[in-house]
Amino acid sequence: MKFKCYILDDEPLALNVIEQHLAKFNQFEVCGKSTEPFEAMSEIKILQPDLLFLDIQMPDITGLELIESLQNKPAIIITTAFREYAVEGFELNVLDYLVKPIPFTRFVKALDKFLGQKLGPVSASSISSPEAVPDSAFILVKADRKTIKIALDDVLYVEGVKDYVKIVLPQQRILTKVSIGNFMTELPGDKFLRIHKSYIVAKDKIFAYTAHDVEVNQVEIPIGRVYKEAFLKVMEGRV
Repeated sequence: MKFKCYILDDEPLALNVIEQHLAKFNQFEVCGKSTEPFEAMSEIKILQPDLLFLDIQMPDITGLELIESLQNKPAIIITTAFREYAVEGFELNVLDYLVKPIPFTRFVKALDKFLGQKLGPVSASSISSPEAVPDSAFILVKADRKTIKIALDDVLYVEGVKDYVKIVLPQQRILTKVSIGNFMTELPGDKFLRIHKSYIVAKDKIFAYTAHDVEVNQVEIPIGRVYKEAFLKVMEGRV
């Protein structure tokens, strides 16, 4: 059984993050998505999704107002940068309330909650464990007034530069405006490691490492103190 999901967020990047997260699970499929609330209201009525991912702060109408307008409500997971609407959201019987940037592990827990309602108590490992990310997986980023498709297998490492990240590929560098924390939520945790407040590395591109740095494509990248223990556990197969 597959559950139909609809995503409404006026930020295209946030919409793409949720869609890519859902693509890692067998149990879910995206039946529709939109950045326009009124367009979404019509599509939701027609598509009848099982689960709606909904932003709160949008032009013309808020997510909470949209919930009140729906007659046949699907299960709803709010995704927002604003914590202060949580009480109002739960008063409207939303399933969960996720605050951006959404950690992938927290996203999985919200899906588990939905599956628990639909299928009864289940374990995360048996129902909602993400599939291995296919070799053809990619991300979409905005750079130079274009949307650029980047294959995850091509990414060597990512460097945070103030409000931007620099994505380093074998033959080029791409600069896109997003925080490194938000960008990390777009990447599969089984393939990428945050090793420093300013660096994310592709696990399979690590040529060598010490307790202080890693070598990727002949570049030495420092390991931050707070990331050191978790990094060594992963590399030594202890997690």
